[in-house]
Amino acid sequence: MKKILNLLLIGAVAVGFSACKKYLDINTNTNNATTATPALVLPQAIVGSASIVQSLNAAYYFPGGFAANIYGVGGYGAGVTYAYTAGSFVTGFSSSYDNALDYQYVIDNTSGTPSLAYSTAIARIMKAFVFSKIVDQYNDVPYSEALKGNALLTPKYDKAEDIYKDLISQLTSTINAITAAQAGTVANTVVASADPLFKGDMNLWKKFANTLKLRMLVKMAGVPAQASYATTEFAALNTTIGFLTTDALVNPGYVKAINSQGVSQQNPNYGSLAFGTDNTRSQGQAIPTRWIMSFYNGLKLSDPGRGAVIYRGYPSTAVNQLGEENTTSSQVPPSGSTSWFTGVDANTPGLGVAKGPSQGQPLILAAESYFLQAEAYTRGYLTGDAKNAFTAGITASFNYLYQNQSNVVDASKNVNADVATYLTANTASRLVNFDLALTTDQKIEAIITQKYIALNVIHSDEAFNEFKRTTYPAIVNGSQDPLLTFASKQSVSTRPDKLIGRVLYPQSEYNLNPTNVPSVTLFGSRIFWDLN
Repeated sequence: MKKILNLLLIGAVAVGFSACKKYLDINTNTNNATTATPALVLPQAIVGSASIVQSLNAAYYFPGGFAANIYGVGGYGAGVTYAYTAGSFVTGFSSSYDNALDYQYVIDNTSGTPSLAYSTAIARIMKAFVFSKIVDQYNDVPYSEALKGNALLTPKYDKAEDIYKDLISQLTSTINAITAAQAGTVANTVVASADPLFKGDMNLWKKFANTLKLRMLVKMAGVPAQASYATTEFAALNTTIGFLTTDALVNPGYVKAINSQGVSQQNPNYGSLAFGTDNTRSQGQAIPTRWIMSFYNGLKLSDPGRGAVIYRGYPSTAVNQLGEENTTSSQVPPSGSTSWFTGVDANTPGLGVAKGPSQGQPLILAAESYFLQAEAYTRGYLTGDAKNAFTAGITASFNYLYQNQSNVVDASKNVNADVATYLTANTASRLVNFDLALTTDQKIEAIITQKYIALNVIHSDEAFNEFKRTTYPAIVNGSQDPLLTFASKQSVSTRPDKLIGRVLYPQSEYNLNPTNVPSVTLFGSRIFWDLN
């Protein structure tokens, strides 16, 4: 078979983004107030963000080290060579701005009404979330002059660092606005049905905003030119609000069905890794990498608990190295299923990452929140117990993966017992037992490696971001050993690690905004927080 559905890369992004607008779409122009209201736009925008998050996740299955090509299929193209063009990852840019425009519409139409303060706050937080994701993909992007529609078609590109700073300022003021509204005399509510993320719980929204701030500040603090700013912001961070201790899951009522527009209404991650609504398997041309499986099967770490719920047929799941085409006929997905679905069949949900069509879609996992805290404590950005946060991150990862699509830990699973087993089985590894990590670098390696494992095919893009920022999990540059690197054997990258530095701006920007779009290269340019 020479023709493949490249949904692991460009195709997945295109499909995912087109679906995100249609799931709860109410009109084609959210600036037309006669056909849309903030109460209708806000929930569909949140669901749109969830779809965008999954599309970014899917786009990095291959370049992030999580999935590889299979036996008997060619034509993977840029999926194995990394020769991406300005036509790759296109909708990661355009649909994110479309999504941000929805939030701007809500802000513009609610900010003057005290009784709608919570709606304004949610839209501002989610707009910051979306722009943080845009910056992490493209670095300098339109921001201060963006979202103005026909009034300004060629917005300037703002510096990534400046955008981060404004997003952090926006999050701080929004947290304060929520607190003021909670203590005020004007009644403020967001009904659960209008909030598919936290069901109107504004304390959770504050934790979400605080966690997003923490993510950005940790990235900024490692950049010498931004260290002073980050130090000041860390000192001012309101830690009494706390950070996420539960998974931030969007769920508007995902269901295994097609809506009147012919668009799937099931969870996008399940649809990407398991089955379509017609029970057709989604991943017939991809299997896990030898690299990622080594963190479960004992070659690097032993983790049968999580391995068994993530991978079908574990520990005998077929694996490959990206770009390796000299494979055997056994290196194919399970017959009638995918490598990432562990339920009985397409009509019987399971656990792991592809639980079932009605599962929630994670925006930020509790595991990531804890690992961010662990890094902040280790580096001295905040005061806290790094080991406890590290262990809590591992536990939260087990907890999420052991849950069914109804967010209930399966009766056959014991999270605490299996975490204890994991620690014992890897008692000699400093990547699992934090006490063995003696230096700051060793502790950061343990934290980021565990974050990488926790984000496996859930937030592959963020896992890859963190690898670029920290160089962990550690690889051997230039190696073709699948246990020493996840770089493709067919990589055309000129970097020492044979990976990409960043994705390119879409061709539409070079066509429509040529005087403002920066000149960048796939292998030579980097995101501002990537110093490696």
